[in-house]
Amino acid sequence: MKMEERILGMLPISVRKAAAESVSLSGGHFQELRLYRGGCIHTVCDGRSVYAKEKCTAEDFDLVLRTLCGNSLYAHSETIRDGYIITAEGLRVGVCGRAVVRRSEVQLVTDITSLCIRIPARYPQLAHPFLPYILSDSGIAGMLIYSSPGVGKTTLLRELAALISQPQFGLRCAVVDTRMEIGFGLENGSLNILRGYPRSLGMETAVRTLAPDVVLCDEISDDRDADAVLQCASSGTSVIATAHAAGYGDLERKPALRKLLQNDVFPWRTRLIRKNGMVLRRIQSEDGGTDCAV
Repeated sequence: MKMEERILGMLPISVRKAAAESVSLSGGHFQELRLYRGGCIHTVCDGRSVYAKEKCTAEDFDLVLRTLCGNSLYAHSETIRDGYIITAEGLRVGVCGRAVVRRSEVQLVTDITSLCIRIPARYPQLAHPFLPYILSDSGIAGMLIYSSPGVGKTTLLRELAALISQPQFGLRCAVVDTRMEIGFGLENGSLNILRGYPRSLGMETAVRTLAPDVVLCDEISDDRDADAVLQCASSGTSVIATAHAAGYGDLERKPALRKLLQNDVFPWRTRLIRKNGMVLRRIQSEDGGTDCAV
């Protein structure tokens, strides 16, 4: 059974019918299903939102939330505080609600009002065009993958991890899966997956205990992340990472990412762009040379 069908099967009948209507309008598949308590039901497919005619009642929304949490909100309170739920099947669900803040830190999230169920898609051939850039006789080169949200950074990172960890390449690979969404479907491979670790601590732990050739992680954002990437580089470990940025100028405006660019940590940079329903991958080297692939 496809993951889309399994997700729809979790829903109350009224929500399932409305979501199925939205799915049919989007071509029979979707990357996200979004539910709003007492409000809209819509899917996202190739960056386009399609809304169902029916609304999601408060009762149905609460039933979906309990189902996703295995009838225990308390068991998921720590990740809900960070904005997401991980279901028993490994699905990552974004959560919005009211934050209870003490001393500038979120202690608790209550009154949940919306859910974003994301499908961690697998596209095994997606990573193959990148092999000539990151693999050579001299070892593995680091790469920074960047784009606006929702274009496919995590999907590409997942497929790169699956590909370069295959035994024929002889690489020791570690994935820092902070939000537990990269490792979906990769459990039976030859990857070291550090689940739930903060990015900086996960990278430090990987270098210290696993001696990896390459570390892969999602969403580099702050100075702690940048310092951990620099530590990897100084230890001879390459890093393949993602970042939120619409263009190269956005990377340079973020202090942590600017620090990494100035230290030439990433020999290759890949920008993902959605255009006319397609994702374009623009690969650029440190010296400015550019190659494009679709």
